[in-house]
Amino acid sequence: MNSRFKPTAALALWCLVLYAAWLTGPWSGDEATTDMSSSSHDARFHMHQPLHNGGKVTMSGQFHLELISQPDGTHRLWLSDAVRQEMSPVGFVGELRVESLDGEVQETAFKQIGRSFELQAKTEPLKGQAWLTISGTMGEVTHFDHIKLFWDYDLVALGATPPLGLDPMLPRSAANPISPEKVALGRDLFFDARLSADGTVSCATCHQPQYAFAEPRPVASGIGGLEGKRNTPTILNAAYQKRFYWDGRSETLEEQAQLPILNQMEMGNKSEAELIARLKPIYERRIQEVFGQETSLRTVAQALACFERTLLSGDSDFDRYESGESNAISAAARRGRTLFFGKGGCGDCHVPPLFSDYNFHNLGVGWRESGDCDTGRFEKTGDPRDRGVFRTPSLRDVSRTAPYMHDGSLHTLHEVIEFYNDGGRNNPSLDPRIHPLGLTPAEIGDLIQFLLTLDGRFDYAEQEAPQPQPPATQNEPGEAATQGPGNT
Repeated sequence: MNSRFKPTAALALWCLVLYAAWLTGPWSGDEATTDMSSSSHDARFHMHQPLHNGGKVTMSGQFHLELISQPDGTHRLWLSDAVRQEMSPVGFVGELRVESLDGEVQETAFKQIGRSFELQAKTEPLKGQAWLTISGTMGEVTHFDHIKLFWDYDLVALGATPPLGLDPMLPRSAANPISPEKVALGRDLFFDARLSADGTVSCATCHQPQYAFAEPRPVASGIGGLEGKRNTPTILNAAYQKRFYWDGRSETLEEQAQLPILNQMEMGNKSEAELIARLKPIYERRIQEVFGQETSLRTVAQALACFERTLLSGDSDFDRYESGESNAISAAARRGRTLFFGKGGCGDCHVPPLFSDYNFHNLGVGWRESGDCDTGRFEKTGDPRDRGVFRTPSLRDVSRTAPYMHDGSLHTLHEVIEFYNDGGRNNPSLDPRIHPLGLTPAEIGDLIQFLLTLDGRFDYAEQEAPQPQPPATQNEPGEAATQGPGNT
């Protein structure tokens, strides 16, 4: 071939590769256009399934950069082309800047590891949250200018980094910093029925791991079999929420964790003192070690909140599809995706990445003309406009959390979609976005197939209840039992 035609042929081939990728990717023209960015914090975070375990992928021009950043200060980087083929880093000259949220900065150069495709940089060991910035060149024309990623080394150490599809900047509590010891303590407390007055109810009684930390009952039941009036919501991904309960009465996980303990229909404790007298022989030593304080309702709630912040579910088939795996979901699910963000209007309130706007809406669920019904957020605000208004639940892992709605009145996903298709239930405060949808039976089936793709790859087997704890033995005042969680 004449040498002058070689650049033209290479350009034509490159255009064909890009066109093929466009046809097969989730951004192809037959899909509804939606903004599915998984993070508002990593400006260039690119939802691609990593080629290496624990990697985070970003893009610069036609190149992908994949970084694994470890708490010990080892930072591993790979480059790949537009079709995710790893590239030799020969000729790459670049550096890494690590800036913690408290302002500490470390800068170091990347070096190729032997003849491998891996680049590596070393810093001092790291803790907490930090921004990582990659800058460099590859040859004379390719520049990587301030490629920025967010990292949370405390979560890496816990093995609880946000999976694919979730925002990597997990909200933190300045008043209750997370630690492995707090998480382990919170987990034991979560499964311990001694939190209830008669030793029959734990947090896990209602928030059951095998049902995505919800339960397969219309409404929750507490001490003595007393039934509440609302369905148990999942606590998966609760770390991202700003308000809790169906009516939004709590604004922190710590506050949310305290309320059931003193609720007479849930755990039935008449006072904090009653609870502490029961827990202190078992947990006092650990709580002193973890918090530097005596056992209290506050420290119990803080430990529970830390455990709950590690319950993260993502990396669903939907997330993999959005990351570029065109075969991750079926054709029916792809049609359902278009309906979800289009004709069905579901995405107006069930907003990715959590599939909830965590706002409050009136659908008419449970409405009665007599007015004898759950008034929802009105109980919190006293605002007449909030009558019958409830928080939008997340749809992640939705197939595992039946029955549905705040009162558990709809038992299947088909019933839920039919309810919306009929326009909800008319009442004076019905949300204006609720109206008949005109979905056909086939379209309802496609929507269900899409909803099934939202189930994450959370390892529920890891969250099985700990072995029952033996009763405390007699000790000196203020001394913990020799056997119990963490003391064996």
